[in-house]
Amino acid sequence: MSVATPQPTPKGFKVRLVPALVGAFLGVAALASSLYYLVGPRSAPSEVAAIEPSTDAGASPNNPPAFEILYSNGDQGLMVYEGYVYVVRLGDKLPNGRRMIGFQKRDGNWNAVTL
Repeated sequence: MSVATPQPTPKGFKVRLVPALVGAFLGVAALASSLYYLVGPRSAPSEVAAIEPSTDAGASPNNPPAFEILYSNGDQGLMVYEGYVYVVRLGDKLPNGRRMIGFQKRDGNWNAVTL
C-alpha cells in the first residue's frame, strides 16, 4: 500500500519576459489579421471612368518610350527601365507612375498598354 506524501506548494510562477512579449506580439498580430479579414481592404469604386488606354508609357512621336519590353507571355513580362530590369504583371504600377493593364503584340514586337 502506498501513502501519498505531501508536496511543497508552489509559491508563484516565474514570468519570463521574452516568451511573454513574444506571446503578446503573436496575440496582437492574430487579432489584427482577423480584424483585417473581417473588415477587408478598401475596395475600388464601383464606377470606373472610361479612359482611353495609351499604347506606350509616356511615348510621343518625338519622345520614344523610356523602357523596353524584353519578353512577355501576355500576362507578365520583363521590362528594362533606366538600366533596371523589372518583372511586370497586369495591374502593377510602372516606375514612371502609370498602371500596366496589358501587353499587345504588334508587328512582332510587344507593346505595353497602360493607364
